Amino acid sequence: MALSRSSEEADGTSNATPATSPRASESNSEEDTLDGTNPISQITSQSSNYLGLGCLVIEGPANSDSPRIDKWQGVTSALLATYNTPLASDLDRLLQAGWIRLEQGAESSSVGSWLVLRLYVLYTDVARFVIERKNTQLSTSLMNIVQHINTSSELWNGYYDPSSVRNFDMFATRDCDDSGLYYMFNKLPSPSPDPTLVRDKYDREALEDLLDCRSRLRGMNTNLYPYQRRSAGAMLQRESATRKILDPRLERRVAADGSTFYYNAREFEFRKDPEYAEACRSGVLAETMGYGKTVMVLALVCATRGHYPQVPVQYSLAAVRPVTGSLADMAISAINRTSVPWRVEFDRVKHHSGDELTRCEQLLRSTPATYDVPVIPIRWSRTTRSPPPQRIMLAASTLVVVPRNLCKQWQTEITKHVEDGYLKVLVMDDRKKALPVAEELREYDVILFTRSRFDMENKDGEDRDGRRVVGSLVCRCPYIGATRKRDCNCVREDMVYDSPLKHLHFKRLVVDEGHFFSGKNTNTAIVANRLVTADHKWSVSGTPAKDLLGVEVDVSTMWNAGDDLDEMLEQRRRFNLKLDGSGAIESLGSLSSNFLKIAPWTLSSSAWKDYVFRHESHKRYTFSGFSLCLQQTLRDLVIKTRPADVERDLKLPPLTHSIIRLEPCGFDKLSANLFTLVLMANAITSERKDADYLFHKGSAKERYQLVSNLRQSAFFWSGFSESDVQASIDNSTRYLEEESTTCTADDRRLLLDAVACARVVLDSGGWKALSRSHELGLYVDQWPSESAEHWTFDELDRPVITGISQLLEAQTFVDQRLNEPDPGEGLSGAGIKALATARSNGNNLEDQPTEDRKPVLNKAGLPQSSIDGEPKLKRQNAKNMSASSRSSRSPGKPRQTAMPHRVRKARTVPSDQPDQTETDPLPDDTVPAPDGDRKKLAPDSLYAKARIIGTTSAKLSYLLDQILLYHADEKILVFYQGDNIAYYIAQALDLLHIKHEIYAKSLQSRMKSEYIVKFDQGNETRVLLMDVGQAAFGLNLSSASRIYFVNPVCRPNIEAQAIKRSHRIGQTRSVVVETLVLKGSLEEQLLERSRRMTADEHREAKTLEDDDGIKEIIQSARPVRMSPEELSGIAMMAPMAEPQQLWGRPGGPSPRKRKRAASDGGTTEVHKQKKRKGEDAVR
Repeated sequence: MALSRSSEEADGTSNATPATSPRASESNSEEDTLDGTNPISQITSQSSNYLGLGCLVIEGPANSDSPRIDKWQGVTSALLATYNTPLASDLDRLLQAGWIRLEQGAESSSVGSWLVLRLYVLYTDVARFVIERKNTQLSTSLMNIVQHINTSSELWNGYYDPSSVRNFDMFATRDCDDSGLYYMFNKLPSPSPDPTLVRDKYDREALEDLLDCRSRLRGMNTNLYPYQRRSAGAMLQRESATRKILDPRLERRVAADGSTFYYNAREFEFRKDPEYAEACRSGVLAETMGYGKTVMVLALVCATRGHYPQVPVQYSLAAVRPVTGSLADMAISAINRTSVPWRVEFDRVKHHSGDELTRCEQLLRSTPATYDVPVIPIRWSRTTRSPPPQRIMLAASTLVVVPRNLCKQWQTEITKHVEDGYLKVLVMDDRKKALPVAEELREYDVILFTRSRFDMENKDGEDRDGRRVVGSLVCRCPYIGATRKRDCNCVREDMVYDSPLKHLHFKRLVVDEGHFFSGKNTNTAIVANRLVTADHKWSVSGTPAKDLLGVEVDVSTMWNAGDDLDEMLEQRRRFNLKLDGSGAIESLGSLSSNFLKIAPWTLSSSAWKDYVFRHESHKRYTFSGFSLCLQQTLRDLVIKTRPADVERDLKLPPLTHSIIRLEPCGFDKLSANLFTLVLMANAITSERKDADYLFHKGSAKERYQLVSNLRQSAFFWSGFSESDVQASIDNSTRYLEEESTTCTADDRRLLLDAVACARVVLDSGGWKALSRSHELGLYVDQWPSESAEHWTFDELDRPVITGISQLLEAQTFVDQRLNEPDPGEGLSGAGIKALATARSNGNNLEDQPTEDRKPVLNKAGLPQSSIDGEPKLKRQNAKNMSASSRSSRSPGKPRQTAMPHRVRKARTVPSDQPDQTETDPLPDDTVPAPDGDRKKLAPDSLYAKARIIGTTSAKLSYLLDQILLYHADEKILVFYQGDNIAYYIAQALDLLHIKHEIYAKSLQSRMKSEYIVKFDQGNETRVLLMDVGQAAFGLNLSSASRIYFVNPVCRPNIEAQAIKRSHRIGQTRSVVVETLVLKGSLEEQLLERSRRMTADEHREAKTLEDDDGIKEIIQSARPVRMSPEELSGIAMMAPMAEPQQLWGRPGGPSPRKRKRAASDGGTTEVHKQKKRKGEDAVR
């Protein structure tokens, strides 16, 4: 329905202030009767102080004296009393307080009549000192009114349609697509820097150089891809271009009368004028893993080499000289005060004319740019003197803080990408190395810190005992004897550490993997905020917050292989409270407020949560979606290139990811059946209730550990002992014999089947031997018959099955005697000793006193070992494993093998000493022979015919086949879960003389860094075994082109980050990824379920075992039937594709040769000492 407009509006004479505004009715308002000098009257009488927000429509018969809609009149308190509306009291209260103004008009039609009130709201930023604005009652009344107004401009201008109502949105405007954080992050626009927006001449020239794809950037060896130039250029533009942005807490809205206002939804404020903040000059470089974030940072540093930070405005006044300075002094002062990059100008002059300007450079270097910061005393008193100001020097330096394991990688990248000598770099990776003084530190272009070394600077202000100076207190130390002299131990200022960092003002601070800086109470964050002054701070991370990955990384997994990027994004488009309400969004907020110090998020701890979400209440958090504030904040904070823009500049080699389903061998099936027995026995005997039941909420810890062990058992498992199996069988049998149970017929049948399968395990001599010794078994064909029975774990000696540690010992025994007439002389005795040790080691637990033993069954039908895993005393920590590998490959040393049992090898050794392994003593008349004297076994030798033909693990046999096939030409990355798996694989690689390293979680950071560089840059190490949990920390392993997951990861984000270690810039080969899984196993079912899980289900499940589908699969596990043929001899083996030579393999240890006797035929003293040591070792 159209209502007539006023004549002025119809004539088009209405401007910013319409004829029906409060001015037209000022004569009718109550304020006209007030004294014109009253400040409140002056405020309320000015219509420009009020916002025409919208209209209230009151249905019902209008008063006879109500004006028509085209004749508006002011509303008084007396007139309000005649309105039939529950809002009258709130309107009257606000009207009398001056918070609002009202105008009324009326309209009647055949369908009804209405009273229309125009609502004018006093701007929040007007007359704050005159009209009270903190009144809670008035604020509540205004909220009650505003939620009922209609903001339609048609109604305001005289047109009213009852069917069309546009309510005022009192809360933060929801993102237009109701997007989730993942979608917003991946939809950020690609950087597009514009040099014309940069005012400073030198910064603009540096940006132009960065963006010029026709020439190589000065100082760089590498020609950057265009997208890398744009990202580095965006960083430089953000650092250089000063601009103002609207306070992100405010929304620009248009009122019903057409005027613009700025609305703070959380504070319920209507502002007339906008508030601006300086745009962030720092940010997050969030380019996808493998796209070259390191080289972007290096390009930024090279482009701005010699650019000094700006002197803070409050300290920029030039000091007054006592006498008139020379022209040189004044020029230097002006250069320093305005931070002119004089090195750039000098380089330019030198390049064009050849002039060195040595004298000018000396003067500038001898007079560094400084400014003084006043120091406020700790406490004031009548005798307190103002301390001298702290002098800060400007340094054109970039601080780079990296994880310890990435330090070597950064050094390698600097060497590879930057011209030699162009950047002066200081590396601080040694905790014992002192930081140079500030005057020396400022001369470096890059100062590379490891995080642990950077954290040590937090000792600033402490003495050696960690004490700090807290004030000028009176000394109360005791007197010395009878003297009046005190034995003073008070902390003095000359005793505390003074960090050079706080005396410098740096150009920028760059933090690699910067999401670790989100916590404000970490030492790293404290040092960065308390000691480091820098114009710009950058967090460099492909995952700036937990699970916040680029969509192109998700597509690289087998879960999403072949999916379209847009399709993947659409799946995670909408806001999800469970996923977006915490976690990643909180990490971004902490990073913004605690590290980057971006206003206004530093003002309060709750500011981020208050404004980035839409809360549909002013009293509580509702998390109803993200607000427009977050979208704008992300654009101002994050630099990230969209995948489509990267693909225009860069094409990575193809990536193929496949699942290899292996036929389980007999030992694999035995292990699976034992875990099935444990699960079924627990479920049935506990009758699926109370805390004894593994899937009871009170048994979560035990369930997680058992499922972890279950997944590891798909590779190999020796954690169950004979007593464990027997105890579980006995417990199940007793339960079935009881008459008071509620066991169903189906449960009884299932449990009987599981018990029958478990009894088969106890009949396997090979399984019992491997279980006792906690060894993985290998099969050797054509072992010399005279010693075979002394090395075999089973009754069979054709082929021989023995533990991998024992086989390493046997291999070393013979290989070190290849120059002997009979290399295998004494092999039988060595076998007797090796097996005796293994058996005694396996019986250690059985021989423990009864009071020291743990109960066999932890819960109903659940052996303790199924939760604890393989005995701890058998485990090999990463340091010892890796040291063993290193010692076995040290040039000039004989190969040292793993111990036949891991008890002694796991002993504690000093960290600066290499771990030693023990082997049988050699005859006392042998010494190492040079490599050139190595003798090959004759083709007809018994020892040349021995071949390794298989293992007791289907996965190990396949993995060894693959490594043997490809390791000569390609580097191989093997991801594992569980240290024992890494240990077994490493032993097998030692046996085959394949160079490798183990990158384990417990490895020292220094060694991690060395291993990465050695593997990626060197040619000797061909295989890297890596804990999959360590694959998400910025590692560059682009030299590896084959990746194997020993166990399915079942977590797409973890798998994606692991694959990105190799599939990244620098990769020149096609990348082949294979995930190994046993066919028909529980492991395969878990993998298939994890592939069917949606992204939301993966994020909602804290651990894989929390998913209901996973629980159902585990609960429904059934034993694998085995035929009698599968249980005998070689049928239990997982054969290798090609038998491998055991003795005399290339690349093995140097053999021994006899040492000549002394001229008198006697024995030298050295020989006697060696003999005594050998005897001691035997004892």
